[in-house]
Amino acid sequence: MGRPSSMTSAGDAIPRRTAQLVLRSMQAHEADCRANWILRLAKLQVPGSARLGLIHLFQFLLRNLETALVDETTLIRSFQGEVMRAQPAVSASDVLVLVAFVEELMLSFAWRQAEAAQVEPLQRWAHALCTELGRAALAEGYFPAKLAARNHFTWDAPLVHWLNLLCGEGAWKWFALIRPRPEAVVVESAVYSPETRTWTAETAQPDRTLQVRQALAGGSPLVAPLCDNLTAVADAEVDPVTIRRFRHTANWLESALALSVYARGGGRGDDRAALLELLLEFDELLFAAGDMNELLTAVVEQVCRRGGFKRSALFLYNPITQTVEGVHGYNVNVDEIQRIRQTDRDIPALNQFVQIAKPVFLNDVSNILPEPYVKRFRLSSLLICPVIENRRLLGIMLLDHGGRPFAADNRAIWTVEAMLGRAGRCIVAQMYRQAGPLPTAPVTTLTNREREILQLIADGVDTKEISKQLHISDYTVTEHVSSILRKLGVKNRTEAVAKAMRERIIR
Repeated sequence: MGRPSSMTSAGDAIPRRTAQLVLRSMQAHEADCRANWILRLAKLQVPGSARLGLIHLFQFLLRNLETALVDETTLIRSFQGEVMRAQPAVSASDVLVLVAFVEELMLSFAWRQAEAAQVEPLQRWAHALCTELGRAALAEGYFPAKLAARNHFTWDAPLVHWLNLLCGEGAWKWFALIRPRPEAVVVESAVYSPETRTWTAETAQPDRTLQVRQALAGGSPLVAPLCDNLTAVADAEVDPVTIRRFRHTANWLESALALSVYARGGGRGDDRAALLELLLEFDELLFAAGDMNELLTAVVEQVCRRGGFKRSALFLYNPITQTVEGVHGYNVNVDEIQRIRQTDRDIPALNQFVQIAKPVFLNDVSNILPEPYVKRFRLSSLLICPVIENRRLLGIMLLDHGGRPFAADNRAIWTVEAMLGRAGRCIVAQMYRQAGPLPTAPVTTLTNREREILQLIADGVDTKEISKQLHISDYTVTEHVSSILRKLGVKNRTEAVAKAMRERIIR
């Protein structure tokens, strides 16, 4: 049951109608109210990313405040969910400014719409409502961990201890850690008591295992992988706030598991020594490769296996045409991979991956990669890692667990990134070996400036960026390009780059 508004008694019938009149008047003047809010944000110099979120939250309140006349709890819970979705751009102080402005706006309209005797009860109600909106949003959206001293939790099981810190409120039923493979098994579980608002451990329950399997099969939103073969599953009243609480809790648990390596006596130093040993073995395999096919075969297999993945696919990147082209794979149909050739027009996110030039973990690629590839290769979660040599992007490698969703693993990402850094240098060296000995002298003579500009073009830099980097005008860059085309005897930039690379004028 939702909490009714404080303006529901018979004696308060006139203020209720007046409050409704005030709120509807605010809605009728939404454009003016929104303009005043944007002006306030500009005066406070709120950053652009936060500004968009705050404008959305303001519009949400303006259009839904009337709900509070019937059921305040519904409005408060909905506002909590909107605030959580606006994070991390919108800060706690931003929310306080928002509710204070909404209260100020309500009072301003009250003085214009209501009789003097009705303003005071309206003022009290508006203040109480906005205070509760701010309190609820901050309590759940920004301070999920109750870090006050709770000595009686010290001896609880680890899961119970974390849940009492993170999930002290809400319509929870149970929470479990499970191993989903080969068949879902509950490792540890806890049940929630709404009367005491605490979690307690429970013994193994066959019914709980059945409920977990039903949640996994039914696609429950309260399921989150934490690390390899460990998943969090919960049962609760499903709404946006509860889903957000669950995700917060899963993120905290995932971080705690990542830090637990130090408690086990390991740590980054041990990881680094193991990684160096692995890289030495990897280098030996790469140097032993007789040709490019042997080299790429070693790269896709070793990176995939040593990183703990099931499948890998390697794509080379052409900065001139801004395309990726499949060249090899492990545990996938290589012929299908080699038939793939896509541009940034086909995959809009490709340009972002190129610019980031760092490993990117995608929890769900269904809305990022073209649908035919998602279905053909049964893609879900994916690690996308660049292959870089001398700060130039050579290609990208995609890795996954055979189509199964998985969580990001920092250790696996470090391993893959380091191995592909070694692989990039060997791939370039193999390219030069296959190209044969260098010519005694270049066929064409370009000035140092023309070589510099042509190298930047080969790296995918446009005219404006070249002019900025070299501190010359766009016109001067264009003149140099015309001279380069004339000297090389080619028609366009793409042909110029191809010829210059063949003649070893640029790399």
